[in-house]
Amino acid sequence: MGDHLFGTTDKGRERDNNEDVFIAQEVMNGQFILAGVIDGVGGYEGGEIAAALTKEIILDELSVIGSDLTTQLEIAFDLANEEILARKLVSTELSGMACVATLAVIDLKSNLLHYIHVGDTRLYLFRDSSLVKLSHDQSFVGFLEDSGRLTEDAAMQHPKRNQINQALGLESRTGMTDPYFEIGSSPFLPGDLILICSDGLTDLVDKDSITSTLSTADSLEIKANALILLANAAGGKDNITVVLVKNDKIPVQHHPERPAVTNYPPVSAVSADVAPPAVPVLPVAALPKDSVSPDSPVASTVRSSASTHLHEASPVQLQHNKFLTVLLSVLCLVFLATSVWLYLSHLPQKPVPATAAPAVVLEANKQEKLLHLLLDSLKGDTLVIADSVFKQPIVLSRPLQVKKDSLIIKTIGRIIFQSDIAYRGTAMIMPVTAKYISLNRLVLQGFETGIVTYNNALRLNNIQFIKCRQSVQTSFLFPDSAYVNGRIAKGAYQADSIATK
Repeated sequence: MGDHLFGTTDKGRERDNNEDVFIAQEVMNGQFILAGVIDGVGGYEGGEIAAALTKEIILDELSVIGSDLTTQLEIAFDLANEEILARKLVSTELSGMACVATLAVIDLKSNLLHYIHVGDTRLYLFRDSSLVKLSHDQSFVGFLEDSGRLTEDAAMQHPKRNQINQALGLESRTGMTDPYFEIGSSPFLPGDLILICSDGLTDLVDKDSITSTLSTADSLEIKANALILLANAAGGKDNITVVLVKNDKIPVQHHPERPAVTNYPPVSAVSADVAPPAVPVLPVAALPKDSVSPDSPVASTVRSSASTHLHEASPVQLQHNKFLTVLLSVLCLVFLATSVWLYLSHLPQKPVPATAAPAVVLEANKQEKLLHLLLDSLKGDTLVIADSVFKQPIVLSRPLQVKKDSLIIKTIGRIIFQSDIAYRGTAMIMPVTAKYISLNRLVLQGFETGIVTYNNALRLNNIQFIKCRQSVQTSFLFPDSAYVNGRIAKGAYQADSIATK
C-alpha cells in the first residue's frame, strides 16, 4: 500500500504456532486507515481463535466509520468480548481463550488518530526522532514501568511481565470495571509515524533500538522487518507483530520573513508649497477649561465661528423653529395616548373555568416509588435489586424511564416487574443517547411492550417476558437525509427454555 501502511507478523523462534493477527487496511475509499494488533493470550488454549474472531468483528463493525467513532470502537470491542465468551460456552476445549488488542483508526483528512486498547499490546507515536508510548500496559509490571517505579530494562526482565489484568474474553461486560478499555486520540501530523506491536517485540527490544530503527530513511516494510529481526536475534521467545502507519503528507514549511521597512522623509523642514493642516473648529464647551488663552488664535477662531452662526439665524426662522417644536410635542402625546388605549383594549379576558372530568392518575405503590427513586438517584452505572427488599412483584403503573447513557441492572433472587391492572403500556424505556444497557435476571409480565430501546445498545441476560404482546422494540435513529450503512449484529439474542449460567 505504498509507503504509508505496512504490517507483518512472525511466530518467533520458540513458538510452534502464531496467535497474533494484525489489521492494516484502508476503509471508505481511503479516507480512514484501520491499524491494529491482536494477540491471543499466550498459554491459553484457543488464543489464536480469539484473535481471529476479534479481527473479524472489528472489520465488520468498522467497515463504515460514523460520526461517533468512540462509541463504534467500544461497541466493536464489546461485541468481540461477548463473541469470545459465547464460543467458550460452546466448547470446553476453548474455555481459557482470550486476547489483548490495540486498534487505531486514522482520519487522514483531519490528521487525527483515535485508538482503543486492552491488555499489553502497545501503540507508539514517532515524531521528530522521538518515540512516545500512547497506550498503557494493563498489567502489574506495566503499571510499575509507566509510573517510573521500574526501569525499562528491569520490566523486560521481570518474571511476571506477561501477566495481564484485562483482556477480551476474560469476563462479561457486566463484570467489567469502568473504564475497562483505554480510549484516546492524538494529532497525527504530516511526517508522523505510529507503531503498533505485540509484546513479542517490546519484551526483547528496548526503546532506543526501536527509535534508531524508525529513524532510518528506509521504507516501512524494511523498518518493520528490521524490528522483527531484532526481536528474533534477542531470542524470539514469543510471536512478534508490527504494524506501521505514516502520515505521508508533505509537512508545511514556515519561513520567517522580515517585516517590510518603510522609509519616511526626515521631518526637518516643511516645504513652502505644502499647506499647513486645517485646524478643526470646536465649540467652546468641548475645550478644557482655562486651556486656551483669550488672546490665542484658537480662541479667536471659536469666537468668530460662534458669532457667525448667531448672526445667520433670523427672527422669522427662530419663530418657525419654536412652532415646529410645539407641534412635534403634541403629536408625541397623541401617539402615546393611542398606544395606551390599544394595549388596554387587547388585554386577555379572564377565562371562565370549565367543568371537566378529572384525569385518571394511577397512584404508584411503595415498591414502584422506591424503584423510581433508586434509578433517579443512582450515582454510578450499576443498580443491584434484591428480593430481600422487593419481596413481592413490583407493580408498575407507568414505565421506568432510564436516564443514564450506561446502566447495568443486577438482581439477587427473582425480581418481577408486573403491569398494574389499569396499565398495559411499556415496562422500561431506554434513552435515545444510551450506549450500553445491560439487564440481568428480570421477569417482565403483562405489558404491551416489555422494553423500548434505541440503536442496538441493549444486552439481555436471562430476561423472561411473560404475557407481553411485544418483548423488545428497537428503533434505529439516523440523521435526516443521511446515507446509512451497516448491519444488525448476528446472533444478538437467543431464546432458551433454561437460564444460562
